[in-house]
This record gives sequence, C-alpha cells and structure tokens, in this order.
Amino acid sequence: MNRGEAGRRGRCGSRTGSARRRLLGLLLGLLPALALLAGCSDNRRELRQGGERADAAAPAPFVSAAREANGAKLAYRHDLTVGLAPDRVAPHFAAARDRCLNETEGCTLLNASIRDGGGTRQPQAQVQVRLPHAAVAPYVAFVTAPLPGEAADDVALIKQATRAEDLTAALADTGRRLAQLNDYRTRLTALAEKPDNRAEDLIKIAGELAQVQSRIEETEATRRGLDERVDTEIVTVAFRAGRARAGAFAPVQEVWSRSGPILGESAASALRLTLASLPWLPIVLFAALLLRLVWRIRRRRAQPARVRLEP
Repeated sequence: MNRGEAGRRGRCGSRTGSARRRLLGLLLGLLPALALLAGCSDNRRELRQGGERADAAAPAPFVSAAREANGAKLAYRHDLTVGLAPDRVAPHFAAARDRCLNETEGCTLLNASIRDGGGTRQPQAQVQVRLPHAAVAPYVAFVTAPLPGEAADDVALIKQATRAEDLTAALADTGRRLAQLNDYRTRLTALAEKPDNRAEDLIKIAGELAQVQSRIEETEATRRGLDERVDTEIVTVAFRAGRARAGAFAPVQEVWSRSGPILGESAASALRLTLASLPWLPIVLFAALLLRLVWRIRRRRAQPARVRLEP
C-alpha cells in the first residue's frame, strides 16, 4: 500500500469520524429539548393536580340562602360535587337516593343515575331532588358527610354553587292574566244567563266559555308551577371518583390506583405516534438514499483529482 492510498484512507477515516462526531453532537443537542418537554409535561401535571387540590379545599361549608330578598320571589338551585374513593361512589349514591325516598318529608326525587367505572373511566353518579326550604340544609349535610365506617377525610366537597332565579315578574304577570280571564268568564256567564238569548247566541257563548275555561286552567297550572319553584329548592349532587384523602403520599396513592389506565393511555399514545409516523417512512428512506447517492457521486468526482495531485 503506497502513501497516496494510505493518505486517502486516512482522509476517509477522518471524514467518517467527523460525521460521527456531528451526529453525536446533534443527538446531544436534542437531549436538553427532550428534557425540557418532559419537564413541561410534569409541570402541567403538577399544576393540574395542584388545581384539583385547591378546588377540593376551596368550597366553604354549605350555607342555606335567604328565601326572599326585598320581597322578591326567588327559585333556588344548588349544585354540589362530592369527591370519593372509586369504591365508595355507589354506596353514597344509594344513601342519597334512599334518604329522599324514605326519610325526608316532602322530598321529590327528580333524577338518579350512576355509571360504573371501566377502563380509563372513573365511576360517577348524580342525584337530583326537590326539597322544602327547611329540609335543604339537613339533606346537604347528610350527602356531604361520611357514611358509617368511613373517616372524615374520605368525603371531600369539591365544588358547590347556588343559583337564584327571580320569578317575581312572572308570578305578577300570571296573576294579572288569571284575574283578567276570571273576569271575562264572569261576564260571559252573566251574558249566557239572560232570558232573551237566541239559540245561536248561546252556542257561541258556550264555545267562548269553554276556551276561556281552558286558558284559565293552563294559567293556573303555570302559577302552581311557579309557586312550587319558589316554595321549594332543587339540589343536585354529583358523586365523582377523586382523591379525597390528603397527605404527603396522596399523589402516590392516586397514581398507583390508576396505574393500569395510565399504562394503557401511554401505550395508546405510543401506538398512535407509530401509526402516524408510518406514512413518512418511505419519504425519509428516499431522502436518506438520495443523500447517500449524492455523497457517493461527489466522492467519486473528487477522488481522481486527488490521485493526480499525488507524486
């Protein structure tokens, strides 16, 4: 092997080493970006968990609102979200439903639904009741309290909201309309009792009386519905599987309890990324082959020139 060939091999080895060093430098440059992305993901997860902990601690104890403000007729609705362990959602749902059906006087069960957990889904339930004013606070205290055998921190009031709808104008308008209809019915009745009415006049009056009576009944039903909304309150309780316990190891316990769904979600994300990358593989391979071909052509063109320069 002459010195020219040895020089060429040395230069080729030098270029190969340089390419490897550039590739290694590129990979090392990408590592901080990957670490930054992972840190951002962890930060978002911590912020989300911190927000959940803040939400769990935010609601104050339930306070029954005033029934009337400055003579206004108000219809109240209360929405509560209770956090429980996944296996305690069904018992609390049954207790809240049976409390309305069997133990609370004047309680009307409007809605009761439950969904079992499966896969990545968490169990959840909802109970909606209509209660007299005096029964609202005791019922709310019951559904937000632990059941026998549970600790005080096994139940967490995550969220509560109270809304009031002013029905003063609607009730006044309904009352005026009902008074007008009653007065119209009275005048029609007096007109029908006249002795000089013809048969066709009596038929028309009877038809008009029937229409007025129907409108009176509809208006009275509307007023009864408005009165019921003012005289009672609607309470909606949503039971949600969440972390009710506090402590240093509460996040670890939560992640461990959901290790199966988390692993499934991660595997699904990896599979989604793989499937999304498949259409790009031919393009990447073609680009790599094209670059390799160009590099070989340039190498062959440069090789004779180096041979001519050698002594």
